[in-house]
Amino acid sequence: MRTEPISRRSLFFGRPARRNIGICPPGATAESLNACTGCGLCAERCPTGIIRLSDGMPSIDFAFGECTFCGECSSVCPEPVFLTVKADRFPHVAVVGDGCLAKRHVACQSCGECCPEQAIRFRPRMGGPFVPELNEALCSGCGACLSICPVSAIGLQAREAEAADV
Repeated sequence: MRTEPISRRSLFFGRPARRNIGICPPGATAESLNACTGCGLCAERCPTGIIRLSDGMPSIDFAFGECTFCGECSSVCPEPVFLTVKADRFPHVAVVGDGCLAKRHVACQSCGECCPEQAIRFRPRMGGPFVPELNEALCSGCGACLSICPVSAIGLQAREAEAADV
């Protein structure tokens, strides 16, 4: 029989070991979520309803909408989970995959129209509809483009680490 490690906190509260939670709410990290008691106040307060409790831990589900970075989740949290009170971006960016309708010569600009940061622009091309181009510097990772894409061709990837100044 294989057993998973359990923290003293989880043992004390009678909860099983926590699993991978996915995408952390803005301003929180996987490490800071160790302080989370699973009260669910952040999920209740989220105006877009994208924070869900998974195994007693808050995580983001962009299938329900986008993050507006309103800060409600951090303002209502009674524990030191949120390191940044007013976060303005996630540690990931959107990526337009090969299944994109525009890349397959079908006119679609849904992702560009809904992007609040205007990080997705469309470049003209000869003989077909405009092609999406993502500006990673502008992308906040809010997820607005994920739920709107009719073929689920948009995914997420970690931001590239910034080069250290020497």
